[in-house]
Amino acid sequence: MRKPHQTKAQAATPYIDALLEYRAKGMVAFHTPGHKLGKGAPPIMREAFGDTLLGVDVAMAGGVEDTRESTSLVAAAEALAAAAWGGERCFFLVNGSTSGIHSLLLALAGPGDGVILPRNAHKSVQAALIFSGAVPHYVEPEIDPIWGIPLNVPAERVAAAVEAHPHAKAVFVVSPSSNGVCAALEAIAGVVHDGGLPFVVDQAWGPHLRFCSALPLDAMSAGADAMVASTHKLISGITQSSVLVARGERLSLQRLESIVKMTQSTSPQVLIYASIDAARAQMALYGEQLWSQAVENAEWARARLGQIAGVRVMGAEVLARRGVADFDRTRLTVSACDLGLNGYELETALRDHYGIAVEAADPLNVLLNVTYGDSRDDVACFTTAMADLAARRRDAGAVSCDTLLASWPRFSRQVMSPRDAFFAASEAIPVKHAAGRVSAEMVAPYPPGIPIVAPGEEVSDELVAYLTEASARAMHVHGPEDLTLKTLRVVS
Repeated sequence: MRKPHQTKAQAATPYIDALLEYRAKGMVAFHTPGHKLGKGAPPIMREAFGDTLLGVDVAMAGGVEDTRESTSLVAAAEALAAAAWGGERCFFLVNGSTSGIHSLLLALAGPGDGVILPRNAHKSVQAALIFSGAVPHYVEPEIDPIWGIPLNVPAERVAAAVEAHPHAKAVFVVSPSSNGVCAALEAIAGVVHDGGLPFVVDQAWGPHLRFCSALPLDAMSAGADAMVASTHKLISGITQSSVLVARGERLSLQRLESIVKMTQSTSPQVLIYASIDAARAQMALYGEQLWSQAVENAEWARARLGQIAGVRVMGAEVLARRGVADFDRTRLTVSACDLGLNGYELETALRDHYGIAVEAADPLNVLLNVTYGDSRDDVACFTTAMADLAARRRDAGAVSCDTLLASWPRFSRQVMSPRDAFFAASEAIPVKHAAGRVSAEMVAPYPPGIPIVAPGEEVSDELVAYLTEASARAMHVHGPEDLTLKTLRVVS
């Protein structure tokens, strides 16, 4: 259950206060960075960033704090964040939730150790498996047949995996997905803890959940032992800001802290730290009202989009899908395929003709984030654009677009550990000849950054067909050496 956050203590912002105090003192800076509070910055940089920002772009040690690297300010800010997000310990992260995932997996598993994971985990998990040498035991989610997106792993599949792999070191789950689809976290936490394992949640797309009763239940309230949340994705942290929140009952907070320090920069960006501090206070004090309004605006938009012929928008019907326990209604997944526009084409049309930038596009849909930063006029701008676009497409006699890349290829099997395959002798071969071989690299369409093949996995005929089509359509991917997807690196 969620616990209240509106306390006097949560109004404090110790880190950003110290940053502003530093600027007010008018210090003569002989520390990094080299632009020295903007005085040495080139004119174009001063024009883009402004002297106000450059005046607080300072070092932590020698700047905000002295060179003895006293971390009292960070500790105070992280303690407030731990209380706000429901953990014993919070770590501010400057490399997004990616570094939090790396830290957690390295803290929980080593070479040869098994880890139970959803197959739709972000590519950062694959990197963590390579770094740690751990071996994945995958739980496959359903793929929504209408929207073509991965859903969530059902609790019963997680329970079966825990029973099948009694020596696994941890269970990881992604919730919510990038489209806002949430897993049954309380039920999963129960089966994982019954198996004596720590339960970790990639909640990168849910930094806001704990702060509003109109939103799905957050991971820590559901009983997770640790979670990462990207404060830059949906609340007021600046880009790359994230938090790792943990409890010490089933994992060592001391070991986790030492590994976080290994995976983070020794020169953290103080603006990122300060933004997390401010974003946390804003959510703890005002999150309920801010996000309630965001939900209202998103639902208003959803209702109007649903009235436009040829336009579809994902809604509460997704709750009928297996593995889906809840849905973040502030996420708008919108399709114009019935108007002859795939997701990439719809994104381009919105950007070029209506001045609207979306969060992401995939072969079928575009995805929009509606937050407390959006007004009713903002969402009305989008719905009006979609109505105009739909009318123009209908007048032009548009027909439904093809959906060849809408269905994700099914997972085949893990033949080698990701680490062993990644570091094995390998060769680049034409994709058309890769069936039956073991991949030595990762291919992750971006967005959403979920690998369709990863090191150590057998390449199937279905995957070859998918990669061939993806190459023909110039799909944007992360991971492989050959970004055109004409070749794939496989274990020799």
